[in-house]
Amino acid sequence: MSSRGANVQDLRTRLVVAAGAVGAVFAIGVVGYHALAPGETWLEAVYATATVLTTAGFTGPIDVARDPGLMAFTVILLFFGAGTVVYAISIVTAFVVEGDLTQGFRRRRMRRAITEMEQHYIVCGVGATGIAVLRELVSTERPVVAIEHTPERVRRVEDEFPEVPVLEADFTDDQVLLQAGIQRAAGIVVCTTIDKDSLVTTVTARQLAPKIRVIARAGQERSIARLRQAGADGVVSPALIGGMRMASELVRPSVVSFLDMMLRDTNKNLRIEEVTVPAGSPFVGRTLAELDLHARTSALVLAVHEPGRESYTYNPPDAERLEPGATLIVMGDPATVRALHSACDGAPAAVEAG
Repeated sequence: MSSRGANVQDLRTRLVVAAGAVGAVFAIGVVGYHALAPGETWLEAVYATATVLTTAGFTGPIDVARDPGLMAFTVILLFFGAGTVVYAISIVTAFVVEGDLTQGFRRRRMRRAITEMEQHYIVCGVGATGIAVLRELVSTERPVVAIEHTPERVRRVEDEFPEVPVLEADFTDDQVLLQAGIQRAAGIVVCTTIDKDSLVTTVTARQLAPKIRVIARAGQERSIARLRQAGADGVVSPALIGGMRMASELVRPSVVSFLDMMLRDTNKNLRIEEVTVPAGSPFVGRTLAELDLHARTSALVLAVHEPGRESYTYNPPDAERLEPGATLIVMGDPATVRALHSACDGAPAAVEAG
């Protein structure tokens, strides 16, 4: 259970204990007054006990001053009963603050953060797959919004990724996707294990944001074609990916170990990324030798994909000249990739001619 969930559960337990203590003290008061004042009714005993516990002042039908025993019982009940009631009120206050008000503030802050987001990513479903996607997006410093309808999973996201806005809602609902800013988002990934929900969300996302990149999870192989027909740009089947990974572990273990180490190294945080060269970029018409990207940005160019070609140029030569729309496949950390994007877009730190 999450730390916040455990805290709220502890408050609930203490609230039950406090309520039981108040009930027990009240019962003792009622029985005590009825026993010490035999001529009075049960209703009068209840009224007298309520007056004492609420410290409202004793003006009830039972004359306490007539009997020293009643006076002593009233004093004892006042001290112990009033203390129990104050304790119960403090627990109720803490429960309201921890359980409702804090969450209310967080939800409002979260909604404001989402309205300010642009070119962010939406993760639908934060089970095992969704958590892995969130972890990768956060580690590479991408803005992201999560949507999940299961409270326990929502609490996990709040604890592990406190800066990630999370909507506790049904991501198949178009209004929820609009709240997540889908019309301003760069991409959406649907991680649900239910292919029907994945299909519905893919269709809805494509209708709401025709240009958004949609990646969907397929539990069954026959769902892959359906999801692509529904508008998914990419479909991932865990079964197929898992099989390829097992085969790779079998025949090329060193390569797999290298990639795993690259992904898990939190110090360097290296990733293989893509940078598209827009029209008007200072990169257009220049060779890789002239740009000298590795020396200027530390980015390692692994491949180049020129527009209109189906294949990639792997380990491109220095004489490779870039065209508008070319895509650079590079290796680097988030800061390196940001610097390369800035240079490619013609920012002040843009690469000068060699």
